Amino acid sequence: MRVALGQIPVSSRPSVNADRVRAALAQAAADGADLAVFPEATQIRFGSDLRAAAEPLDGPFCSGLAAAAKDTGVALVAGVFEPGPDGRVYNTAVAYDGAGELVASYRKLHLFDAFGYRESEFVAPGSTPVLCTVAGVRAGLEICYDVRFGELSRALAVAGAQLLVLPAAWAAGLFKEEHWITLVRARAIENTVWVAAVGQVPDPDEPPTKAATGVGRSLLVDPLGVVRVDMGPAAGVAVGSVDAGLVEEVRATVPSLANRREDVFGPPVR
Repeated sequence: MRVALGQIPVSSRPSVNADRVRAALAQAAADGADLAVFPEATQIRFGSDLRAAAEPLDGPFCSGLAAAAKDTGVALVAGVFEPGPDGRVYNTAVAYDGAGELVASYRKLHLFDAFGYRESEFVAPGSTPVLCTVAGVRAGLEICYDVRFGELSRALAVAGAQLLVLPAAWAAGLFKEEHWITLVRARAIENTVWVAAVGQVPDPDEPPTKAATGVGRSLLVDPLGVVRVDMGPAAGVAVGSVDAGLVEEVRATVPSLANRREDVFGPPVR
């Protein structure tokens, strides 16, 4: 299976972002991709009025994602915003298959109340881990800050994930890029899964903001923690191969999931 990392800049205008997704999907299709992963908040960048932009999953933006997937035959995962409770929104990852059908949606569990930022002021937390089949692979969905919580990745892996899909808008800051790379590789190594982690890059047509606009460094990491693709800081689309069979090969040699002490720690929460 071929996975495209769609490392796009994200605008404050959803229509601009929709055009960027379509262009990136066309490139992904030309490069033989079966699945394209886009950043957290692909719909509209942080620092914008998220409440005004939020739509139900059958709204115009998601309908456009579905149509783009259908037109190209490439499945996709991207970050959007849904209306939530108490005047807040949900930070959601949606997954569409190559026929444009919605196969899963995941609401971010862990909100970024860290480094002086409080995502929970305008985003409501989700409550359920999500595992789905997309482009023929069992994939667990995560969003950005979730990567710091190893129990989520472990639960998804134990439940059958061969690939963790991680849209992000990783904020810049002291040691932040090093944290990103280390955490993404660690989630792959400890769970013996592939990880496709895709971040935003800043939009040069937008004014600077203190909100997260991404550092790039989208990564495709294999179940041994080898970085197969590292996109660096520039916008673009990169395609790499994901061999689901490698998951079982690695687990035969490094059976860290099978050797987990459930009698001591209990089963992972699912």
